Amino acid sequence: MSSKMLSAKCRIEVICVGSELLYDRINTDVNILARILAERGLFISRCIIVGDDKKEIVDAVRSSLGRSEIIFVTGGLGPTSDDITKESIAELAGKKLFFSEEVWTKILKRFHDRNMRTIPEINRKQAYVIEGSDIMGNDAGTAPGFVVKKGKKKIVILPGPPVELMPMAERYAGTLRVRDKAGKLRIHRFGIAGISESAVEETVNPFLESFDTKYTILAHPQMIELLVTFGPGMKKIRETEEFFKQKFGDGYLGLDPPSLPEVIGNLLRDRKWKIAIAESCTGGLAGKLLTDIPGSSEFFSGSFVVYSNLLKKRVLKIPRSVLRKHGAVSEQTALYMAKGARKTGKADVSLSITGIAGPAGGSPEKPVGLVYIGVGMPKNKFYVYRFLFPGNRERIRERAVYQGFIQIRRHIIDEK
Repeated sequence: MSSKMLSAKCRIEVICVGSELLYDRINTDVNILARILAERGLFISRCIIVGDDKKEIVDAVRSSLGRSEIIFVTGGLGPTSDDITKESIAELAGKKLFFSEEVWTKILKRFHDRNMRTIPEINRKQAYVIEGSDIMGNDAGTAPGFVVKKGKKKIVILPGPPVELMPMAERYAGTLRVRDKAGKLRIHRFGIAGISESAVEETVNPFLESFDTKYTILAHPQMIELLVTFGPGMKKIRETEEFFKQKFGDGYLGLDPPSLPEVIGNLLRDRKWKIAIAESCTGGLAGKLLTDIPGSSEFFSGSFVVYSNLLKKRVLKIPRSVLRKHGAVSEQTALYMAKGARKTGKADVSLSITGIAGPAGGSPEKPVGLVYIGVGMPKNKFYVYRFLFPGNRERIRERAVYQGFIQIRRHIIDEK
């Protein structure tokens, strides 16, 4: 593929093909392409999803060609009857499909390398290529990609599976060169925890607008992400970091920060502390996220999933009178859970979570989404916080765990 000189204002669209994306699958292809292109100072203007229907695919590509210079089309290159992306674009471009012995040989080799002696006949379909197109090899799968020229515009056809899409997209993007300085723009990611999205926006908007730069705010349960576009040089990046440190204090997680569980792990590791966790409504999610981190045995003592009152009493020694008087979801129970986890787990710090994740079990006094979070620190210092989280069961549990991490992080940083 020859190198193409582009303006940074080159308009790019993405069309993701696959009926499953309209049902119950998350579209990750556009995220992959957006990241790869942004690293080269190019940005996607529009992305649409269409099902496995020839008319829908043709209409979508034709419409995009009317607006954009480069159109990425992902998915629909498999061997089955509903994989019709290649056929649809060939029809639109007025091109024929022909059988490529070279591509077929590569497909056969891939099957042989997997020790598969019988090659499904339907895989021959993937050896048909679009007349006049540039063929892109696929080192991770059997479907090649294609670059089809339509006048001065290009249609880049890539497989949908991310493991195949990513290396092929990176290889193609490497052939794109941006001719003006704006092409050196890069997106930088800043993390902020424990502060609402609206409060972050209100604080950063005047400052970032003074830089005349683009930015996007993404709200996640574990942090607020600010994606800010900067030109070459580090001066504005350093100024932005100083501004965030000044305005958000310990809430600022840094430039390209790790995940919040990793942040907790690093803080504990630095202090040579261990943490123990007592979970009720979150069912072990906090422990799972911490043990996802390689080397977590350095800072993680263990997790007590005490869903029933029986285990709360037997494992964490919560007095029967506390549970009877205040209930499992209460400030008092969260406090005793944090105490029991720290003592039984022989840990330096502890985290406890008890609440009502729903959809049933709530009452006017204790509605669905009510969560108490306890934090235990050295020198027998304990703290309890009350939250009311919106959302479904999954979202409430997720929010509870990350809010617990935010609180434990704050206390670890404040501990002298």
